Amino acid sequence: MKKLFVLFAAVTLFVGVQACKQKAEEATEEVTEAATETTEAVTDAATTVADSAAATAATAVDAAADATKGAVDKAADAAKDAVKK
Repeated sequence: MKKLFVLFAAVTLFVGVQACKQKAEEATEEVTEAATETTEAVTDAATTVADSAAATAATAVDAAADATKGAVDKAADAAKDAVKK
């Protein structure tokens, strides 16, 4: 009877350990999938922000170049007028 009880306890422990291993593997897979989805979402958002920043920077550089050109032209015209007088 004692051997039967020990055998039953061992089988119960073995089944319990196997069930826990399977649950842990499933939980690990779920966490990995969630992390992958989150990483993809963050990467997409960062790409969008970077593209937007690059476009804004390019626009700002063009505007600054135009303003500088205008200022240089005005200064040249003023210098010509000063030389004429």
